Formats: sequence, structure tokens, C-alpha cells
Amino acid sequence: MSIAIVVLLAGGWAAGNPEKLAAGRIIYEQACAACHGSDGNGNPSWQSEVRPVAFSDCGTTAEPTLLWEAIVREGGTPYGLDAVMPAFEGAYDDDEISAVVSYLRTFCANADAYPPGDLNFRRLLKTGKAFPEAEWVLRMSHRPDSETRETELEIVYENRIGPRFQYEIEAPVRLQAREEGDGTGVGDVTLGAKQVLHFDPGRWQILSAGVDVTLPTGHASKGLGDDTVKLAPYAAFGKAWDAGRFILQARAGLTLPVDGDEADGEATYGVALARAFGLPRKAWTPAVELVGAVDLDTGRHDYGVWLEVSKPLNKLGHVIGSAGVQIPIRPGGASARLEMYVLWDFGDGPIWVGW
Repeated sequence: MSIAIVVLLAGGWAAGNPEKLAAGRIIYEQACAACHGSDGNGNPSWQSEVRPVAFSDCGTTAEPTLLWEAIVREGGTPYGLDAVMPAFEGAYDDDEISAVVSYLRTFCANADAYPPGDLNFRRLLKTGKAFPEAEWVLRMSHRPDSETRETELEIVYENRIGPRFQYEIEAPVRLQAREEGDGTGVGDVTLGAKQVLHFDPGRWQILSAGVDVTLPTGHASKGLGDDTVKLAPYAAFGKAWDAGRFILQARAGLTLPVDGDEADGEATYGVALARAFGLPRKAWTPAVELVGAVDLDTGRHDYGVWLEVSKPLNKLGHVIGSAGVQIPIRPGGASARLEMYVLWDFGDGPIWVGW
């Protein structure tokens, strides 16, 4: 499929309904322009210490439509925003609120090129997501078994460039290790790049491809990595049903060491089902993941199931926590592992906003 065809298939979500946008523009001029300005960048004559959101900032496309509609309906206070943003529930019905939010999207000049935030499904513990992110993530993993006890941290930075590209940096740190031969310290750092290939808001689905490059920065003698560069191409897919309440996410890829004598190649996969109970930025979201790897040299297949739940930690929903447990299936007798993360979606604003 050519790039041109992909762009055509992906376009039209923001500017695809002229009648709805026309109705939204009327409402915007009546109720919103006095604060937010005729161009969506804020009215310069508005006397307030609170600066309105710049709707022309295309980064706002990463925010779910349901969140925008809820803020228009209920006002800023329930979402940790300033009370200067009033509630319009009662003044406008749901169709009118939907229309004005659709019109707000058009202030980004090329919004149709950006995957909408409705496809920004909740991050899982292990299975990677297809949506391009702007996040800091602190992840902790702990194996409580007394003989093989281990505690690791991982710091992840992800950011977007343009409508569909994301780069990331991952740095693992082992804090505790009891297994013979293992030590503590910084492990192999990974650099990554991801590109959205296709998205379809009407079908609630998104497809991306990417590659991770793991550098031998850790001490292999301490079990903190491998003495070789590893390339890991992958594809990631996400799809939802019932307006985003039921979510499928999957990822499949390869891990290919440059020096096969230092590490074996693997085929890796992850598939997860989740259920969101509430709005995207407020919902408790339990999930089940099946995650595994097949050694390309020996054919050995290791896999396990992760049971987890995630929940936004603040009212705005751009700070999220998740916790879960791995139940190993193969190899048999392997000890369980606990894992959690805290993430800050800095694309939605400073970490101190929205509480």
C-alpha cells in the first residue's frame, strides 16, 4: 500500500462533517470566543490570570473527544482545571456540545493528519501501544521470591514529532538482585522510533510500526544486558468497540542481535484485552495480557499471563498509575513478578495541573 493511499484512508476525521462544523461554529461564537478568541488562541483582551487552551496547538488532538465534551458540559472544576471554564450543561444539549467540540478540532490546521485521542488507548504493562505518545513513565518490576528476589526500575521518555512519529528512550536500573551471577546497576539502554501507518476513527483502530535499538551499555557479567547491539522491529495494533469501552491491543516483533554469539534472536508477541469503566481519562481499566517469546535458535517458547488494573491519579487524567502481576506458564515453576508504573502525559500539561 502506497503512502498516498494510507494518507487518504486516514484523513477526514476532523473536517468530515460540514453541517456539524457549521453548527459548532455558531455555538463557539456565542459561548466560547469571548474567552478563547476567534482564532482559538485566546482572546488577548480577556482579563484573567488563566490562559485558555490554544486549540490551534495540534498536540491537543491526542486528547479524547469524550474528555473535551465532558469539560464543556461540566466545566473545568471536576477535571482539576480552573473554575473560569464554566459548565454549559443545560444551556446546550449533547448534540450541540458534540458539534462545538468538533469545531474546536478544526483550529489545528491539519488535524486530519493526526490520529485522534479517541485511539489513545490506556497503556498496558507489557504490550506496546500503537498511538504516538508524549510521556514520562516510571516503571518498577519486583520478583518477591526469596531465592531469586529482584527489583528493577525503568525510566521511559517518549515524545512526538509531527502528526504520527514518536521517538523514545528507555533506561533500566536494577536495584536489587539475589540470583547468582546477577548484580545491580544500569542495564542496556534502548532507543526507539515508531510511525503510525494507518488509523480509522470510525472503526476505532490504529496500526503502527517501529524499531527499537538496544545498546550494550550494561555489564553483561552482572546479568545487566548483552555485549551486543540488538535490533527489534515490530508492529503494533489497537482496536476498540462500544465507544472505546472494550479495547484490544497487540504487538508482534523480532529481536535480532548483531552478534549472535552474545545473544539469541527472538520472536516476541503480546496481546491484551481491557475494559474501561467510565470516561477515558477517569476510568478504572482492568486488563489481561498474554505475553511471550520464541527463541529463534532453539525454538523454546516462554510465555505468561499478566493481570492488571490502571487508573488515572488526578482529575484531568494525565497522570496514571497501573499495577499487576505476572503468572508464568512456561517455564514451569518460574516465580511470579509484580509490576507497576506511573506515567505523566506531559502533552496535556504540567504534572501539577489537573489535581
